[in-house]
Amino acid sequence: MATAPPLAGLVLAAGAGRRFGGPKPLARYRGEPLVAHALRSVAGCCDAGVAVVVGAAGVDVAAAARGALPAARVLTNPDWATGLAGSLRMGLAAQPAAVAAVLVLLADQPAVTPADLAALRAAWLVDPARIAAAGFAGTAGVPAILPRGTWPALAALTGDQGARAVIAAAADRVVVPLPNAARDVDTPDDLAGLP
Repeated sequence: MATAPPLAGLVLAAGAGRRFGGPKPLARYRGEPLVAHALRSVAGCCDAGVAVVVGAAGVDVAAAARGALPAARVLTNPDWATGLAGSLRMGLAAQPAAVAAVLVLLADQPAVTPADLAALRAAWLVDPARIAAAGFAGTAGVPAILPRGTWPALAALTGDQGARAVIAAAADRVVVPLPNAARDVDTPDDLAGLP
């Protein structure tokens, strides 16, 4: 049986959480900060290590990340205020050469379970050259596994763009139904409404 291509995890946790009223990665869910929950979820299916990009409240978010997963690489994005694209670019650029793909999860998606991510990984392994993305609310987005071949297109993103446009443009992507991905946290009420 062939060895699976090396898959790294990337948690994006750099935003200021303006609508939330403070840094969302530090908001508590099930007794731990959102960033900690995200790192634990990703770590189980990413054999090539996990990185987290921090920005707003970077020192505190980095401390929470290291507390949850001491082996996580913490990347500080000094330009976090320019939007999501810069954090995604930084996270991809920091990957070791051996990494075949990156599983990207936002820190504000705590409803996504390790089982959801395992299903995404299983779908990606069928053809590791293609994107495997979560399907929810009539769209495809993150969490998603983004193979190295897509990174140049992702590196060209600017501002507050995430991977969604690149995912949509990929004709051969596989979309895995993950309704939990629709339950992101934008406000304190969103967080309070999670199971």
